Amino acid sequence: MDVRLDGKTETLVKKELDTGRFPDAAALVSTALQHYLIAREFGEEYTREEIESKIARGLAQLDEGKGIDGEELFEELRHRGENLRSPQR
Repeated sequence: MDVRLDGKTETLVKKELDTGRFPDAAALVSTALQHYLIAREFGEEYTREEIESKIARGLAQLDEGKGIDGEELFEELRHRGENLRSPQR
């Protein structure tokens, strides 16, 4: 499948690839799509402004010592995801 990107999106992809986090554009797009689908599954679709606001609030909470362990959070999210995907009993 070929996908054509507008100039702004192509620039974002190139910047992200320059960080070295992804080996190529396909890996980046695959990961981004997976994250989008997971967020949508949880009913959480946000604008850029909402995301930036949430990040700022989270950073402020970390500065106040209100953070939680990342591994605990990911385990909780995995559990919630499994519950969403399992048939209702």
